[in-house]
Amino acid sequence: MTTLAPMPCEEHRPGPGARAAARLCGKVPVLDTRRLQLRGPRIYDFKVYAKIYESERARFMGGPFTREQAWREFTNYTALWLLHGHGLWTIDALTTPSAGFVLLGYEWDDPEAELGVFLAEEAEGQGYAAEALEAARDHAFTQLKWESVVSYVAPENARCIALMERVGARRDPTAEALLDDTLVYRHLNSGGA
Repeated sequence: MTTLAPMPCEEHRPGPGARAAARLCGKVPVLDTRRLQLRGPRIYDFKVYAKIYESERARFMGGPFTREQAWREFTNYTALWLLHGHGLWTIDALTTPSAGFVLLGYEWDDPEAELGVFLAEEAEGQGYAAEALEAARDHAFTQLKWESVVSYVAPENARCIALMERVGARRDPTAEALLDDTLVYRHLNSGGA
């Protein structure tokens, strides 16, 4: 896909609006792990988000996407914080700011909230996906008081399947029966049924 020059909506606009956005972003819970910080997305994170979504890296998420489609997904997941109290975090690693993204959120047709993670190419192979996923999952269980959350996985995505198994998620055949050609991995709260 051809990456176009940034559109005006993608660019930082200093002033009162930017300061209000920073205050709102400051309300998103910050999750610190041993090597990562999960924080609310900022406008400059979109460049990395779009790079992932416009590339073959998005093939298991229904992509590659256009930049406009990536913007719609980015803004949808960011808006979830205002609508549901959970949404998209940007993953900052010590050596890689905007290393990727982790999500507690919804697509339009998701039957329940999803826990998802995707990384920039340069951040792969360092265990960041598992570390970020576990932090977001723990937040869902301890702060949001959820009993479970699911991850939707394409059957061809062997790396994601291995990640789900590594973090202790298990396939949910009942949830899979509601979807076409999607694996559903369920993460249970230690006190969950």
